[in-house]
Amino acid sequence: MIKYVSLHWKQLLLSTVRDSLSWLLMLITGTGALIAFMPEEAADWLRTLVNTGWTQVWPLIVVILIILAVALLRNWPTTKAVYVDKKTDLKVIIECCDLLRQEGLKVIHTVDTFDMELNTIISPRSLHGAFLKQCQAQGVDIDALIDQATERVKPVRTNKSLPGRKEQYSLGTICPVEIKGEPYCCVAFTRLQPNGTIEISKDEYIKCLTRMWRGLADPRVRHEVVNVAVMGNRFVDLPAEFSTEQKIDLMIQTFFASAREKACCHTLRICVHPNNVTDIDFEQYPVIIEHLAKRPVI
Repeated sequence: MIKYVSLHWKQLLLSTVRDSLSWLLMLITGTGALIAFMPEEAADWLRTLVNTGWTQVWPLIVVILIILAVALLRNWPTTKAVYVDKKTDLKVIIECCDLLRQEGLKVIHTVDTFDMELNTIISPRSLHGAFLKQCQAQGVDIDALIDQATERVKPVRTNKSLPGRKEQYSLGTICPVEIKGEPYCCVAFTRLQPNGTIEISKDEYIKCLTRMWRGLADPRVRHEVVNVAVMGNRFVDLPAEFSTEQKIDLMIQTFFASAREKACCHTLRICVHPNNVTDIDFEQYPVIIEHLAKRPVI
């Protein structure tokens, strides 16, 4: 929230000042109209009160501060939406937050080789990059943990022309790891190319999500709370018209579709990056989620 406000403080300030001036003008106009239609004694009393407010600074300051406070609260951004399904009691939360600071299982989307080479393959500006920098700061050998976790998973191919790791796994394959007592789960989300670029199509996106939810429902991995970023929102070659809301919609649809077989968690938190907050109508999303929960994935 603080990061969002810092990025959009000009818009917040302009909206607050605009509303404050509008309400102050309405107050002055309304007071004048009220005096014109009040009985003379009451009007004289109100005139005296208003004149006192103008001649003594503190009453005017109090009024202006109250108006500013109300305007600020009115314009303060809503960056969280919560929906609880009445039939299943499953909860979906969409909010602007730092995924790495949340309680519960934290899902990190990676390339399909589960590479952990920061700066060469993984951008330090991505969620994956932030996760790797956190591991480095804590002195964690994440490569060793990945090697141990992938021993139980069979790769779909070996491509010696790839940079870094050569074994590629099916999109949606999960790789659970525990770091300093905190549960994480790396997910093969994009296909790494020999030139270092990453790819995923819309159809692959849906299949990846479905496979991921099913994997997270495994009793050995399952947690009550699962935190996941808006997958495919940065540094991924998806169609330009595939908006942030469409990605969130597909995440929610595939989550509820998979939950009909077996739910991977009780609470799903979708973490939105501050740069994408203005793309989402948080106030309307509880209604949207209710609709999406019943809708088949197309």
